[in-house]
Amino acid sequence: MRRTILYIITQSELGGAQRYVFDLVNSLKDEFKVLVAFGEQGGKGELAKRLEEINVDYYVVPYLVRKISLISDIAAFFNLLKLINKIKPDVVHLNSSKVSILGSLAAFLIKKIKKKNLLIVYTAHGWVFNEPLSFIKKVFYEYIEKFTAYFKDKIICVSEFDYQVALNKNIIPQNKLVVIYNSIPELSFYPKEKARLELASLIKKDLDNKLVIGSIGNLYPNKGFKYLIKAAKKIVKYNPDTIFVIIGDGIQRKFLEDIITKNGLLDNVFLVGRIKSAWKLLKGFDVYVCSSLKEGLSYTILEAMQAARPIVATNVGGNAELIRDNVSGFLVKTKDYNSLSEKIKILIDDPSLREKVGEKAKNNVQQHFSFKKMIQKTKMLYLRNMF
Repeated sequence: MRRTILYIITQSELGGAQRYVFDLVNSLKDEFKVLVAFGEQGGKGELAKRLEEINVDYYVVPYLVRKISLISDIAAFFNLLKLINKIKPDVVHLNSSKVSILGSLAAFLIKKIKKKNLLIVYTAHGWVFNEPLSFIKKVFYEYIEKFTAYFKDKIICVSEFDYQVALNKNIIPQNKLVVIYNSIPELSFYPKEKARLELASLIKKDLDNKLVIGSIGNLYPNKGFKYLIKAAKKIVKYNPDTIFVIIGDGIQRKFLEDIITKNGLLDNVFLVGRIKSAWKLLKGFDVYVCSSLKEGLSYTILEAMQAARPIVATNVGGNAELIRDNVSGFLVKTKDYNSLSEKIKILIDDPSLREKVGEKAKNNVQQHFSFKKMIQKTKMLYLRNMF
């Protein structure tokens, strides 16, 4: 009889955490009975659509939303309690901060009340308290992580950085922590010419003789896109033939559109919305940028490395574990759009350096971030702790 794993995540719109869940589910569905539960976006989200394509069942949890709401969160907790009790999984694998709290408590109660051998796993996709928050909020989230760690059996950190933060802040006991790097399977990219044509059609602009700077991510505050746009203003003044393409959507779209308009960048900076399999377009970028204020281990950087793109990224989370500064890419401080623009300028001025840095990034991801190893380590964590 196959063991049952229930993956729970707050939203079904596609982001790094949802990508992680999908990769695990798709890789382990033949060995385990895998099920997925999520709230916000429900069956309309991209994760739900991808699960349908591979014939994996999912459940929509009413009232489970990203935004903190006491009434909704209490209702979501009881709905999670009912769902876990109904499915009776052997493993509950939690993803996202909201589910970390509600899901761990619900699973722990089922475990104790039903006296069931239930393994509770949580993957921290970058600690919330590392985001640019007020001191009070940071302390609050640190306390919540420390409190809910009691209900979890194992906590996966996707970078050594997050592992060390948890230890140094004395948030989680070392015996509960494990590092398993995010990784991605080998991807098939569009050739540069096709990718450029696709990008040109998206922005309705000829890209011949243009330098294209790209970024992919949800338009959320912690992605730092407003700082990328500020850097873009400096670069466009330096080289008017530079085009910036940001692939993704989210709550900051109108805010970012206003910044683009106010800075006179409508002909140079484009928000093109969400695109399925956006990574296919990566070879169309001359430089890839990650301007995030917080990361776990960035999927988009892994994709850009595999595409041999030269990368400029903020030095947050596991980015320094992916990129060796001044060798396989460039790292800058968060919010420092002046440094961001200067590093991008270095790359747009030197085509041979772009090629050299991109190839080193590709070699690094191939040697040190094995998808097979990520799946195997996660599977072994389940098996070693399941009984």
